[in-house]
Amino acid sequence: MTDADTTASAVRDRVRDAHLDFLDAVAAAGRVTAASWDAPHTPDRDVVVDRFERVLRETGTLDATPGVLATAVDAAGGHLQADPVPSPPYVAVTAEGVVLRATTDVGRVVVTVAPFAVERDPVRYVHRDLDGDDPGLVDVAVHG
Repeated sequence: MTDADTTASAVRDRVRDAHLDFLDAVAAAGRVTAASWDAPHTPDRDVVVDRFERVLRETGTLDATPGVLATAVDAAGGHLQADPVPSPPYVAVTAEGVVLRATTDVGRVVVTVAPFAVERDPVRYVHRDLDGDDPGLVDVAVHG
């Protein structure tokens, strides 16, 4: 295991311990979004992103992202260069989920909370019915 892997694991654990409510809210927003589809998947990226982002905003979940990102950066041993806000470049809502990212003095920290998966050939977006405490919901990368 590399230092980056060890750091990513520490970040993932800290985020899961400190922000289970946030992870549960993202998972719930994923379920609400998928419930609006006509099938268990959709070929339309915009159907996923637009509805998912709207649910995240309506529930106040996006407002929690700066605190989650600050926790992740702290767990990585870094310091934020500026106060994060719940919008780009710190937060992006994608067809897979919510991506939190920051450039710090220890490198780039990226946390993805992904209630959706992209399948290829044909391209379609699938809901992954995960709870906040499911280890597959959160992916972390730390690039030095």
